[in-house]
Formats: sequence, C-alpha cells, structure tokens
Amino acid sequence: MARKKVQLQWIMDDTARRTTYKKRVKGLMKKVKELSILCGIEACAVVYSPYDPQPEVWPSPMEAVRVIGEFKCRPENDQTKKRFNQENYIRQRVAKAKDQVVKQQKKNRRTEMENLMYQCQAGGKGLQDLNIKDSSDLMWSIDDRLKAVGQKMEYFHHPAPQPSGAAAPAAVPVAQKTPLEVALESLENQMLMDLTPRPTDSLVTVGYCKV
Repeated sequence: MARKKVQLQWIMDDTARRTTYKKRVKGLMKKVKELSILCGIEACAVVYSPYDPQPEVWPSPMEAVRVIGEFKCRPENDQTKKRFNQENYIRQRVAKAKDQVVKQQKKNRRTEMENLMYQCQAGGKGLQDLNIKDSSDLMWSIDDRLKAVGQKMEYFHHPAPQPSGAAAPAAVPVAQKTPLEVALESLENQMLMDLTPRPTDSLVTVGYCKV
C-alpha cells in the first residue's frame, strides 16, 4: 500500500508535532551516519529543539566541533558555494510556482480557444462578438490545428525512402482534405473576412428647390 503524501506545513497539534520531531530527528541522524560511512566523508549533525534541554548531536559534541572548525577554516567561496538556506529555498519554491502558473494559464487559454472554435463552428457564437485578443488567439489556435493535421497527413502519405534495390512502393493517391481541416479553414477564412476593414459606402446627396 502506497504511503500517504505528507503535507509540508507546520503541525498544529503539540503531541503530534513532538512525536513527528522524535521520529524525524532519529531518521536524520541515521541518514547522516550512513552518508559518512558509505561515501567516506566527514559529517556532523546538530539539531536544537524546544523538546530537549540539550541538542541532538551526531557523532559526538567533540567530533562535531572538529568538523565545524575544519569547515570554518575553508575559504569563504567554498563555504557558501552550495549553501541552501531558508531564503534560497523559498525563492526556489516561488520561482517553481510561478512557472507552473504560467504553464497552467497557457493550457487554460488553449482549452478556452478550442471551446470557442467549436462554438463558432456550431453557430452558437458570432465572430463579430470577439475582441482583438480573442480573434488573434483563435486564429493562432486554428493555424496550430491545421499545422498538426498537415503534419499527420504528410507522415501517412509520404513514406520513408526505401533502401537501394528494394521494390518501389505503390503510388499513394493524393489525400482529400478531412472534414475537420475543411471546417478549420472555413472558420479561419470567415474570421479574416470579418477582420478585414470594409470601405465605407458611397454617399449620394439629393437636393431640391422649392418653387
């Protein structure tokens, strides 16, 4: 049975928070120990908490002081090269969230334009009611659809070249346009006609004189 995904947020209940701390800190110390043994590196872990008067230290306080002292003796660039603090973590999460929002907005806009295209084809919505942005995005969506249909038709009706000496394949008849492609082209042409400015009608002035 798959483990339930834990939400990374502060635990409100005191008892549950204390229990989680005890469990997690033991796991952390175990991981540091395994990392030191398996990779042959010097490591230490120091964890302060409001639940214990003394911090949790691995492997020992003296050894932790030695490892930290050696780290402090290194150049400043080496100390900060791979440092990952709370600020950097938050910045990384914010950047990732923004990227996800942008991708979702593009996906929603694409779905919206597809629904609008089907409404226009069914006569439920007139192209004259669209604003400039909707018209532009709709035309882009139609062009994208036509391009995808054209690529599929090109793939199916133009087979890959045969090696030398192989029998030439039978000629493939030119495919007719699919109903979807015809409908998309018709809708695009209608949009272009609606967006093209029409010349104003000629005005004829009629005058008369009273005798």
